[in-house]
Amino acid sequence: MLSKTALQDIDRRTWSGHNHTEFCPHGSGEDVEDYIQAAIAQGFKTYSITEHFPLPPAFYQHPVGSRHAVYTASFGQVELPAYLEKMTRLKETYRSQLKILVGFEFDFFPEFSDWTATQLAQYGAQIDDAILSVHFLPTPQGLRAIDDTATDFKNGVVAAYGSPLAVANAYLERLQAAADWQVPNKPSRYGHIMLYRKWRNTFPARTVWADETTDRRLMKLLTTIADHNELLDCNFAGLFRPTQTEFTPTFPWVQVAQTKQIPLVFGADAHNVAAVGQGYNTYLENHFNA
Repeated sequence: MLSKTALQDIDRRTWSGHNHTEFCPHGSGEDVEDYIQAAIAQGFKTYSITEHFPLPPAFYQHPVGSRHAVYTASFGQVELPAYLEKMTRLKETYRSQLKILVGFEFDFFPEFSDWTATQLAQYGAQIDDAILSVHFLPTPQGLRAIDDTATDFKNGVVAAYGSPLAVANAYLERLQAAADWQVPNKPSRYGHIMLYRKWRNTFPARTVWADETTDRRLMKLLTTIADHNELLDCNFAGLFRPTQTEFTPTFPWVQVAQTKQIPLVFGADAHNVAAVGQGYNTYLENHFNA
């Protein structure tokens, strides 16, 4: 895996850092080569392929909530060799047109961190780039996805925690654990750190999503990332979702990250070819790459 220094040396004006492929079960199924060609056409010079890494086998022992969320969260471990072979081959094929960074988006589970550390030890030397993200929160019934559907989020996660505000604070606590986690080959970029707001427009406008605890936890998280000299996914997928209509981190927290000199990497979080450049103009025009 590239070092933090090597990643920070990449020109963020032309780096697309968060993209998926046909290996993603909840993606469009379009071939990754079509994504790559779209990236070239839109002027990117560096392109990270960050497919969802397979989830721990123990995760599937007691699945709860939406079956779609559970069984399409990632591709299977048996597909890893084919994924790495294809992405490495395309990296070579397009090397004169685009610097492709082959990697993964890893889910952080405190419950399974030893397993994830083992996977990082095995695959860290085979990849260039990676993102560390949180997509699941613990509930009394088991781990529950926060990003599958608004209904599943409300009936499962919000019902378990009592309010969107409580979900936000629990999510940030889990992200802080990810930031504090120290193992070899750990990803040095954190994905969509305010994903808990994905369904905000399906709630009443006066719904409370932040309080002093939320602000304190976000500030602590960004301070930890800055202190560790790490990077942040500036993710634009939510800006184009009717349920969200904002990027993440939100604008005030982007500004805080910039004051802490945290490198913000453009993330389309593309799950289809049409999304490869979504939000790129907003990222550039607001100087988030500064």
